[in-house]
Amino acid sequence: MSVLSGLGNAAPDVAALAAAARARWNGLRVTVVDALDVRGETPALETASADVFLLGSDGHCWSMTSDPAAASGVMLAARS
Repeated sequence: MSVLSGLGNAAPDVAALAAAARARWNGLRVTVVDALDVRGETPALETASADVFLLGSDGHCWSMTSDPAAASGVMLAARS
């Protein structure tokens, strides 16, 4: 999480953070969504460029998780 935090605080925007995360962790699912799509949800991490939500999957359905060990993807929402 500390590496992701550093990337998010260094990135000028959510698109740059997504690109940096994809480059850093090949194979990690990285999705960018509108902040309205995750309203009411608590981010696992808040960075300067984005709120970060961790995603877990049972192989079929995706769900948010607070457990970094269970995460197989991240969802990024631009901070306003």
